[in-house]
Amino acid sequence: MKICVSIAGETAHKIERQILEAQQLGTDFMEIRFDFVMPSELEPAVAAAEAFKEKCVFTVRSKNQGGKFQGPETERVALIERLTKMQPMFMDIELDTIKENDHLADLMENSKTKMIVSWHDFEHTPASEDLSKRLTEMRIYSNYLKIVTMAKIVDDSLRLLDLYEVTAGLNPIIFGMGEAGVLSRVLCTVVGNAPFAYASLGAPVAPGQLSLVQMRRLYERLKIR
Repeated sequence: MKICVSIAGETAHKIERQILEAQQLGTDFMEIRFDFVMPSELEPAVAAAEAFKEKCVFTVRSKNQGGKFQGPETERVALIERLTKMQPMFMDIELDTIKENDHLADLMENSKTKMIVSWHDFEHTPASEDLSKRLTEMRIYSNYLKIVTMAKIVDDSLRLLDLYEVTAGLNPIIFGMGEAGVLSRVLCTVVGNAPFAYASLGAPVAPGQLSLVQMRRLYERLKIR
């Protein structure tokens, strides 16, 4: 099972250090959270990530989707454009962002970079029929879809895993946040056939996120490779 480690440093030095640590621990892929980077550190941070872009998901998460980008929306969109043209393995763009910026959809269509269309709900896990409708809306833009919600109870995780049954022809990444979401975080690559699961290096970047070491140990215990 493939694991993608979230890299969320505020400086280029921290990003370089985290990339090195993730590589040493044997991560498969890395998600570089450019929204965490301080404006003064952006140029060296981009340079630090470029050497590893073929194994990276680049994202500049919007504030309403849990991001920390400090500048205006126009600057965030411009950074998304720039990162897309660098041709990382994936570019993660929020559904609302792609809907509000038609030129980004055109750029992605003409780019060699694959796009993950993502959507988060940090409050709860909507009804299954509402999530299915969201999937239908997202698949207009890409075959790679990411839905992440706050799981309040274990049944929320089970409902999220059930969504994989209606994703034929897609490459979905669907799981829950919070303690009740851990089940879906681990099993999304097993019963859900997600291309990879997300993990942290140490402290979680998102609620309920396990570390790379913990994820590896769980998969080894489950005898999953």
